[in-house]
Amino acid sequence: MRESAPREFYDREYHFTEDIDRPNPDRLWRALRELEPLENLQLLDLGCGVGWAMAVATERGRVGRAVGLDFSQRALDLGMRRAAQEWPAAARLRVSWVCGDGIRLPFADASFDRAFSFGSMEHFPDVRAGFGELARVLRPGGLAVTVVPNFYVRTAQPVEHRDTESGWRRIIDASGLEVLRVGADRGPAILKNPRPHRIALRLGLRLLGTVPALRYQFIFVLRKS
Repeated sequence: MRESAPREFYDREYHFTEDIDRPNPDRLWRALRELEPLENLQLLDLGCGVGWAMAVATERGRVGRAVGLDFSQRALDLGMRRAAQEWPAAARLRVSWVCGDGIRLPFADASFDRAFSFGSMEHFPDVRAGFGELARVLRPGGLAVTVVPNFYVRTAQPVEHRDTESGWRRIIDASGLEVLRVGADRGPAILKNPRPHRIALRLGLRLLGTVPALRYQFIFVLRKS
């Protein structure tokens, strides 16, 4: 695959407009609250998309500063447009948007107290490098949450790393981050897409995910020692 192909996919084909129209802030908050306390701290949203996690972090977590980084300028443009129309001015002042590469972060060492990545790092072309960069920009004692898929979860995205819990742990351990605990993300809302076959699929995945080893996605809570 050409190096530019993933960027072209996200700038032309990915469903960012659906992310704008059908958010699930409660799902994001279930993962984000693992980073509490957030108040007055510096947060990196790695693979921020249209910025919903930053919106939740500023509203519910009262984060001091949130920086959202994404590979897709289209996602950032959509997110900034929505923020300008809907976010309170105080929230907009606490947020920055950066177009960049998750495996070559444009930030200095130890820049952030907290980091969050929901459904993004598995799509990096070099997942190990991504976790290494995440560790580099976290301050000592800083916390990170990354939500990544189980081995059987597939999407239509051009690059996708899927793994078991133990497989993800090996990648994380190699980056120098410590796994504090692992939670479960149950997946998209059952009625997010009204088509009957999508509803049936999500119901099946929700039932499958009740088995601990078959959780839909893992919520890894990490610390930089």
